[in-house]
Amino acid sequence: MDNRKHLRIPDNFAFILRAGGANLRPSEFKVSYAIAVGGVRALAIIGHTNCGMVNLMSRSHAFIEGLVTNAGWDRQQAEEHFFHFAPLFEIGSEIDFTRSEAKRLRMRYPGVVVAPMLYKVEDSRLYLLGES
Repeated sequence: MDNRKHLRIPDNFAFILRAGGANLRPSEFKVSYAIAVGGVRALAIIGHTNCGMVNLMSRSHAFIEGLVTNAGWDRQQAEEHFFHFAPLFEIGSEIDFTRSEAKRLRMRYPGVVVAPMLYKVEDSRLYLLGES
């Protein structure tokens, strides 16, 4: 989901879904569509360092204040929204979550190759994550 980078890939090469924390659970229907209708046979799950979904609860104040200031929400509405959804999106570690999401998707779509990858913001490089 990171807006700091843009993947440079050929036109018509891939479907791209941007998802906070590389968490495709809320977008699973879109993944299913890409596989079923689009003929996708491989998925690259790309997490990145410095992910805002890591330790999301520590950003509650900034999130709530942002909705109040930028979106015109009242504080109670913003707090309820954050505390309802944050547990669904918070991840512990970029690497661990990316690996676990790849494993989950492999089990869900056994006919599809799923590769866990990590983009390191610090060196602008993409790495294939090893799995044990």
